[in-house]
Amino acid sequence: MIDFLRNFKKRDGDYVLASSLFTKICSFSTSLVLIRVLNPEDFGVLSYVLSALAFFIPFSGGGMQHAYLRFAPLLESDSKREELFQYSTSRGLLLTALSATILIALTPWLNNPMGNTSSLLYCGVVYLFSFFLIELVKIKYRVCFQNKKYAGVDALASFIILILGCGSAYFYGSLAYLVVLVTIPLILAFPMIKLTLVQRIKIPRNYYSYGFWVGMGAVASQLMYSLDVFLVAQLIQDSKQVAVYKSASIIPLALFFIPNSYITTHYADLAKHSVDKSYLTRFAKEYFKVFSLLALVLGLFLFLMADFIIVQLFGDVYVDAVPLFQVLVIGMVGAFVFRIPFGNLLASVGKSNWNAFVAFVILILNGVLNFYAIHAWGIIGAAVVTSVLLWLSGLVSFVLFYCYLKRIN
Repeated sequence: MIDFLRNFKKRDGDYVLASSLFTKICSFSTSLVLIRVLNPEDFGVLSYVLSALAFFIPFSGGGMQHAYLRFAPLLESDSKREELFQYSTSRGLLLTALSATILIALTPWLNNPMGNTSSLLYCGVVYLFSFFLIELVKIKYRVCFQNKKYAGVDALASFIILILGCGSAYFYGSLAYLVVLVTIPLILAFPMIKLTLVQRIKIPRNYYSYGFWVGMGAVASQLMYSLDVFLVAQLIQDSKQVAVYKSASIIPLALFFIPNSYITTHYADLAKHSVDKSYLTRFAKEYFKVFSLLALVLGLFLFLMADFIIVQLFGDVYVDAVPLFQVLVIGMVGAFVFRIPFGNLLASVGKSNWNAFVAFVILILNGVLNFYAIHAWGIIGAAVVTSVLLWLSGLVSFVLFYCYLKRIN
């Protein structure tokens, strides 16, 4: 345990954890304020739009940011890493433009009968660019082992969105909030992006394919967290039900920042030691010992206090979210122990295609099972399917990582 904490602090993990905690508090506070200042119908429509947008966000950049995170730590000089950064930025913007064009073309089909969402979706097109740029900037800091700067950018963006976004929503509604969400990352990222003419550089082998598979896996993984909301909106077409389901999922999903902070802090080191069996094994064992206990204690507390938490935070109007919240907390435990660590470990060692395969199989199951579960049991069925698949995908990732270790000589 002492070595675990010492290594975490040595890599400025305390800054990353503090930033992640602050970011999630801001994100949670933003959701809480939006629930309070928007009526359930408007909040339900906004939740649907963000869920639909979540399908396209992982395509932003065409995976160039993920490829940069994987391969840049392997380069021996800062100048080569900077050249690769410039290359990834220019190619990523071009690929983002392609994704934005597809989203614009599909907007009329995505428009939901429970409310006119086209204006919100068109605004969300710009978010594809802002998301890619701010993520690439943060990844650059991680690659250079500047976790303090990474943490600072992350925290600042979340704080500004909380203040300006919620203020805009209070006075002008959900579209104003979305405008703030889209523009703040652009404003923060632009001063740090300096596009210059890049000479012909040697691109690492599998650079594009790695980014593509991570992006595809991210699409499927992101959809797992948003497909249930999307299908609830499409099948039930009741914005109040969407709002209830969304409110139940806010806390369990927000708490993913805890294991993600630890993985984020060590990701560059994991990429460097991708063929070091003893290092990877030791890392996995230390993680499992600490986070399995943490997940069980935290999960038990949330499950037992579900009624108090939901009513106090969201109000009596969302009391129907209590059983959904309890079911999703069970899924949260599986994500803490298996899905988050072993999915990230597979990505860090270059097995993004394995992650993508798992994610798409789970996505297909998610769509099929949710379709029948929502028809049969309503929104509680969506919660059950999501929790079961969080456990299943995590266990599959664990088995695949074990197989990878067995293959290392």
